[in-house]
Amino acid sequence: MKNRRRLIDADTLVLLKQIGIGLLVIGVVALVFSAIWYGTRLSVLTISSVHIEGGETVRHDIVREKVEGRLEGTYLGLIPKRFAWLYPKEEITETVNSIERLHNVKVVRKRRTEIFVTFDEYRPRALWCKSVEGEECLFVDTTGYAFGSAPKLSGGSFLRFVKNGEEAEVGNQLASQAEFDSLLMLADLLAGHDWYVSHIELDQVGDVFIKIVGGGELKVVASESPEKTLENLLTVLASEDFSHIKPGNFQYIDLRFGNKVFVNEEIAVPEEETAIESASSTIEDITLDN
Repeated sequence: MKNRRRLIDADTLVLLKQIGIGLLVIGVVALVFSAIWYGTRLSVLTISSVHIEGGETVRHDIVREKVEGRLEGTYLGLIPKRFAWLYPKEEITETVNSIERLHNVKVVRKRRTEIFVTFDEYRPRALWCKSVEGEECLFVDTTGYAFGSAPKLSGGSFLRFVKNGEEAEVGNQLASQAEFDSLLMLADLLAGHDWYVSHIELDQVGDVFIKIVGGGELKVVASESPEKTLENLLTVLASEDFSHIKPGNFQYIDLRFGNKVFVNEEIAVPEEETAIESASSTIEDITLDN
């Protein structure tokens, strides 16, 4: 019997080649996916520890929990977010930054499988309130920046500020740092003479209204130095006509006009009383010596 060579159709050859190439590609892709799958899960390349540093009152376990949450899951269902070379640094930074009172967040990977999260904590210096008597207030840091909601506080835990014409919102600046520092210094200087400040109102034209504990108001300008404002007040109180003035027995002392000072000793009358009887106000002015 003669050997016969079996002839294969050309189209069949092309098909077989395509199948072979397809199987080869699938094999290579499967190999690559397997390498990625197992390679990105090696313990030496997996974030295993999260270290938290910074702050004073914010609990580190709360911050760590939020960071760990960002490390869960995978990219495209393949690469774990704990893979050391591709961990979500920006997402972690944004998440920690979203926690009230925290700022200046830094995330750094060290020793291959450990990440360190550091941050600073805003320190409250005063309150920015929506109204004088209202309970809705924001914490303000030492620069005058409003960084977070304040709980309902009683007593004089923090000096209260109200800004006419501008709503208190997180992220806003109560005043320039120079003006804020000046007002805080003035409050401290007044306290040194037993004139304690309950709250301060700012308006849009640079006038400042300082409410005194016990009663009475000082009207000053933000541009005047706290030392000069105090000097003018003490000069008024040292005069024979006004040496009796103290918190609670005057309505206001207006120090906004340089050497010209206006003093109103008439105690403010509540609105319900003025409907029955109008109270007259006696305003006296004195001129300060240069």
